[in-house]
Amino acid sequence: MAAGATAPSLQSAPIPDDLLAGIAAHQANSSAANTTRAYRSDWAAFVRWCEVHDQVALPADGTTVAAYITDRGALLSASGEYAYAPSTITRWVTSINMQHLRAGYPAPGALAAVKDTLSGIRRGHVRPPRRMAPLLLADLKKVLTAIDIHSYPDGIIGHRDAALMVMGFAGAFRGSEIAGRTIGDVTIHSEDGLHVRLLTSKTDQEGRGSVKGLPYGENPLTCPPCAFLRWIRVLDVAENASRSDMMTLLRTSDSASHLCHGPTPELDRLDPKAGLFRPVRRGGHIGAKSISGDVVNIVVKRRLGAAGMNAKRFGGHSLRAGFVTQALRAGASPQEVMRQTDHKSASTVEIYRREHDPLRQNAVTRIGL
Repeated sequence: MAAGATAPSLQSAPIPDDLLAGIAAHQANSSAANTTRAYRSDWAAFVRWCEVHDQVALPADGTTVAAYITDRGALLSASGEYAYAPSTITRWVTSINMQHLRAGYPAPGALAAVKDTLSGIRRGHVRPPRRMAPLLLADLKKVLTAIDIHSYPDGIIGHRDAALMVMGFAGAFRGSEIAGRTIGDVTIHSEDGLHVRLLTSKTDQEGRGSVKGLPYGENPLTCPPCAFLRWIRVLDVAENASRSDMMTLLRTSDSASHLCHGPTPELDRLDPKAGLFRPVRRGGHIGAKSISGDVVNIVVKRRLGAAGMNAKRFGGHSLRAGFVTQALRAGASPQEVMRQTDHKSASTVEIYRREHDPLRQNAVTRIGL
């Protein structure tokens, strides 16, 4: 470059619109849908509070955020307990932080005023976590026995709910995991039973994937492959046969006999991309889309109530909690349990042992009461 010449300025060319759209799509997909909705709702609630209290939401100073979590955190439920758990209030701060960082501002949650207030809330709002009671195997059998799988059209949703509960229990699935399975996610293995593929889960948001094995069971009622195939037969008849054929299938369906080692031509006739567990409307019409995780919760409560159990204590998570508790009572190690549950920490599994199996290896059983 000649003396006195000006160095050329370096400037990148504009990014094409299609790539910008792709970047936006990936960023939107960086968090799970439920998490994204929660963050959006949290931020909206904070903005509304700031409007009412004449505060600036963006950028917010530490005192504003501390005042917000103090005010909202002090709300009481009808029973006189704090309406919001410390974990929920912590998520509020995380949501506020994220909105600030995306807008190019420092995260107010890092300020001492917010951190100290949040720490005080955690100490002062201590309460036992509300966890669903585990559905143990004996109670699962009781519930399954009470499900009508023979009459038309009730037997259609009966087959779906039975398969949902058996597979949800044996696979220790979270509600969203079992609800979102497609027919093609499930393959029958000659020795193992069912292989159920998960592309994502709560602990695998980036989609590395995993396969859960649901073994052949001694009891046809709780045999996962049998429950799966009974439901597959219902789906096949619904799509490829008549109502009279459906009535015949339901009338002759037998949960006391194994069918898991027989031929499965039904699987070849069904779309592997179709949802496995779908809504069943009045009249027995089966919907096209998969159910949501919320439906799993509804199914468990409804079926337990119909079996004469206290459904208030149970929910969709009771299937997963039941597997963990039953496995620990049967002598399984936390590491063995984690192979099925995909928990990342044995300490999480130990929570189930402490809360739902308190007498196991406990000295109180040896003192001769």
